[in-house]
Amino acid sequence: TKELGSSVYRLQLMVLKFVTISLAPTVDVKMVTLSEGDGNLPVFVLQSVDFDPNIQILPGVGVSASALGIQIEVAGELRPSQDGTGVAGTISFQTAGKLPRPMRLLPEAVLKAASNRINNTIANFAIQSFERGGTANYHEFRRAKMAASDS
Repeated sequence: TKELGSSVYRLQLMVLKFVTISLAPTVDVKMVTLSEGDGNLPVFVLQSVDFDPNIQILPGVGVSASALGIQIEVAGELRPSQDGTGVAGTISFQTAGKLPRPMRLLPEAVLKAASNRINNTIANFAIQSFERGGTANYHEFRRAKMAASDS
């Protein structure tokens, strides 16, 4: 995860390969911190703002996301865990797009298994990245709140 500024983080996933297609996707996600309830506990709201699937059909042969109608969206909310040592919540992940012609010939079961593996890998990576980032933001929120109450 790389911070881009203005509370936007870039998730860089590992390279995923399926037959001749290679993906090295990035998703830029904005994280906004809101206060909620009497205790003013933070809620971290996540929303994707940009993405790049970095697709290669064959080694050295790239294709644009728009040519395949690819869309990647990430959204969610994280809150401090009950014990205050981490964050918990939901993050949803959605992808859409068209397969290149050679891939359309593969059996549906093979395509479904591959897409499930890719989606699960991306979703798990996003969750782990934001658990780390959300926890760090929560600890910063707590330090600022304690410093304000000491003043």
